[in-house]
Amino acid sequence: MTMEKSLTQQFNEKISSYYPISKATFENLLAIANVVNLERNEILVQQGSIGRQFCFLYSGYLRAYISDERGRIYNKNIAVSGDFIASTVSCILNRPSKFTLQAITDCSLLSISYKKFRDLLFYTDDLKSFYIHYLEKNWVIDKEEREISIVMEDAQIRYERLLINNPNIEKHVPLQYIASHLGITPTQLSRIRKLLK
Repeated sequence: MTMEKSLTQQFNEKISSYYPISKATFENLLAIANVVNLERNEILVQQGSIGRQFCFLYSGYLRAYISDERGRIYNKNIAVSGDFIASTVSCILNRPSKFTLQAITDCSLLSISYKKFRDLLFYTDDLKSFYIHYLEKNWVIDKEEREISIVMEDAQIRYERLLINNPNIEKHVPLQYIASHLGITPTQLSRIRKLLK
């Protein structure tokens, strides 16, 4: 498998930001990984299908969205370059995903079979430590902060924080996706943007 050096470096750095793993463990991960390129609007995981991949987003933007029976759409999350992305609950439980993962822009990802990743976890202590730190940060700490932010903070503060963390997001992600991600309407976002100008 041929991969760009910068992709593997970025992937390794992201893992190390949670917990450093050995060179051997990293090579074992790369051995079960594939590069996947998605075109704009292409689906990575469809709502109702079973998620089977744990991915590292090397470049581009993806969204996780939920659609109901009436066709209403709620953007659960926006993933940016350097994020891990998966329908994790679907992967763990082997049940249909409750949301769709779709490319907002052209994307390059490193895709790892979740089953093979889990198999590797069981006999690799440093990978276990990485995964524990990753789950704690993303599914406990960040999730709680986001929930509190939506309830307690003004929408303008949430928007400004999003721009600080992702300065180029508005160049690539439609404003209606950003508004939905922030838990506000496009009209509210438009008002906030006018105030800030």
